[in-house]
Amino acid sequence: MRGFTLLEMLVALVVASIMLAVVTLNLMPSAQSVLKDESQRLAFLMENGAMASQAGGQSLAWSGSGASYRFWKRTKEGEWARIERDNLLHPRALPEGMYIGEVSLDGRRLEPGALVILSPELVARNFRVSLHSAELLSEVVGNGLGKVETVAGMQP
Repeated sequence: MRGFTLLEMLVALVVASIMLAVVTLNLMPSAQSVLKDESQRLAFLMENGAMASQAGGQSLAWSGSGASYRFWKRTKEGEWARIERDNLLHPRALPEGMYIGEVSLDGRRLEPGALVILSPELVARNFRVSLHSAELLSEVVGNGLGKVETVAGMQP
């Protein structure tokens, strides 16, 4: 009965190691794909928040700064209250290394944490939210028709 030689075992280990490395790299998401996913999630939430605001006739808003964002609702007294326990609109933290950059409303830059109103009226306001991760940039852009999209690009 003949066994494997040392060389054959080493070749098998090298091949197995290469295959494991390829599988591991494919399973780990890249910074670009994580940024794209987070941008699309934010666009989805803002568009749905605006639609919920229109359907319910209640003003909703979004605010973000640093590595987190949240949604707000206007109370009967006219005060803004944080939405804490909602399946979709609960507070969210961005993945490590990602942060919210410039936020603008109707072309005017807003301070970090300022509210972007998701109007209950049929005419929406134009807004732009930039998300940064490493050297990557993605923007969430809302137009006057209520459509929210993502635009990806590199940082200058």
